[in-house]
Amino acid sequence: MATSPSDSESERTEKPAEKNGTKGTPPPLSRNVISYFGYAVTTVVFIVLVVLVIYDLFYHHENPYNSVVTYLVLPGILTGGVGLVFFGIWREWRRRHKLEPDEYPTLPIVNLNQGWQRRRIFIGVVLFTLFFTLSAVGTYQAYHFTESPVFCGKVCHMVMEPEYTAYQYSPHARVTCVECHIGSGANWYVKSKMSGLRQVWAVATDTYHTPIETPVHNLRPARETCEHCHWPGKFSGSKEKEIWHFSPDQANTPMRYNMLLKVGGGEPEVGLGQGIHWHINENVEVKYWARDEDRLDIPYVEMTVSGSKPQIFRTDDCPDPLPEGAELRTMDCIDCHNRPSHIYRSPRQLIDLSLSTGQLDPSLPYFKRFASDLLERKYESTDEALKTIETVLKKEYADHIQGPRRKELVERNIKWLQELYQRNFFPEQGVDWREYPNHIGHFEWPGCYRCHDGNHKTRDDVAVSHECKNCHDFLDQAEGEAAYEEPVYTGGEFNHPRNLGDIWKGHNCTECHGIEAGEGDEPALETADAN
Repeated sequence: MATSPSDSESERTEKPAEKNGTKGTPPPLSRNVISYFGYAVTTVVFIVLVVLVIYDLFYHHENPYNSVVTYLVLPGILTGGVGLVFFGIWREWRRRHKLEPDEYPTLPIVNLNQGWQRRRIFIGVVLFTLFFTLSAVGTYQAYHFTESPVFCGKVCHMVMEPEYTAYQYSPHARVTCVECHIGSGANWYVKSKMSGLRQVWAVATDTYHTPIETPVHNLRPARETCEHCHWPGKFSGSKEKEIWHFSPDQANTPMRYNMLLKVGGGEPEVGLGQGIHWHINENVEVKYWARDEDRLDIPYVEMTVSGSKPQIFRTDDCPDPLPEGAELRTMDCIDCHNRPSHIYRSPRQLIDLSLSTGQLDPSLPYFKRFASDLLERKYESTDEALKTIETVLKKEYADHIQGPRRKELVERNIKWLQELYQRNFFPEQGVDWREYPNHIGHFEWPGCYRCHDGNHKTRDDVAVSHECKNCHDFLDQAEGEAAYEEPVYTGGEFNHPRNLGDIWKGHNCTECHGIEAGEGDEPALETADAN
C-alpha cells in the first residue's frame, strides 16, 4: 500500500537514524545536572529581575542598594546561570566523546525537518531575545546608575558621606559627579572604573583612609571638565559680592561689606585681560612647585606670557636649583577653586551667613559667641555634638525664655545650628573645615597669599604683586542698624571692625583669622556674660 509523503516524513523523523555512525537520536547535551541547575538559576533570577525592572521603571526611588541589586548583582547572577547551562553542555559533549568517540557526531546535526529541533530552536531564539533585550535595558540602566551621584555618594556610605552631603549643598549640586571627575570620552571612563575597582577593594577590606586624602593627583585636567561650562574666554568685567559679619558681642552687631571682585578674563585675541582670571588666559602660562602635599607652601613660580621669556619668582628659602624630581604644575581652575563642590564651611562662615539670611535669629544675646564656640569644639560623634548644642544653648538661654515666642526662637536657633553641624562636620571620619584647605580668598587659609605675599621675587628683585586693588575694591561698608540699609557705594578703603586703625596693614588676614590662629574673633564661651 502506498504511503503519503507526510507519513513517510513522519516515519523518517521518528525512526532512529542509522547514518553518520550513530545508533539513534542522541539525548540533548543540556540533559545534565549542571545545565539543569543553570536553567533553575536563570529562570528564578530572570523572573525576579523582570519584576524589579518594571518596579523601578514605574516606582523609581533613590535607594542605591535597590539599584545595585537590580542592575549589578542580579544581571551578574543571570549571566552566571546562562554560563552554567553552556558549561554543562560543553562538559557533557566532552564526556560523550571520551566514552564513545565513534558513536556521536563531532558537531550537532541541524535538521529543521525534525519537529523537536524546530521547537527547540524556536524556544531558544525566544529566550535569547528576551535575555539580550533585558541585558540591553539592564546595561543601559547600570551605566547611568554607576554614573549617578547616588551611586558615588551612597553605595560606599561610610567613606563618602561627608563628600556627598557637602556636594548636595554646594553650588554644583545639580552637576553630576562624573562631569567633573571623569568628563566625556571612553578613555577617562575606563580609567575611572579601573580606579573604582581599587576603591571597592579598599572598602571591602577596610583599608581606606579617612579623611579622604587631597588633592586628587590623577584628577582629569580642569580645562577638559570645568571649562565646558566656565569658559575663561567669556569672563569679563567685575562682580559685586556682599559679605556679612556679626560680632561676638551681646547684640551680635552686624557689619556689611560690599566688595567689587575684579573677575577679569576676556577674549585672548583682544589681549591679556585684567583681574583674577588673567592667570588662566590662553596667552599666559603659570607654573609652580609646591613643597607640600596640600599645595600650601609654594616657594617657586614660573610665569610665561606669550612671546616673551619665562619669569621666575622665588622665595628666600627656595632651593636653587630645585630638588631632583620636583614637579612643576601648570596652574588651572582647581588651584584656586579647589573645593568647588565638597565645601566644609567654618563656624564663622556658617553663622554669619545664617544670621544674615534670618535662618538664625540675632536677637538672642551673645548667640554668635556661643554658637561659634560650640561648632569649633571637637566631638567624638555627631550625636554627642547635637546633644551638646541643645543642652548648652538651652542652659545659656534659660533665663531669657519668656513666653512661647521666645522659647520658639531658641528652639529654632538650636535646630538650625544642629542642621548646619550635620552638613559640615563629620567627627566619625575626622572631617571638618580644618582638615581641607580652601584656596579661594585669603581669610582663613593663605589662598592667594601662597604666591601674592610680596616674598616671591625675581633675581632683579621684582616681586609678585600683592596689591589688594588688583583683585578687589571696597564699595561700601556699614555697621549696626545701618548694615540693613541700602548700600551707598561711596567707595574707599577697608576699615577694620575692631577700630584697629592701620595696624592691620601689611599683615595677612590669616595671621589673626587663619586656621592655625583660630577663628580670631570668637572668645571662649565661658568668657561671655550671657546675662
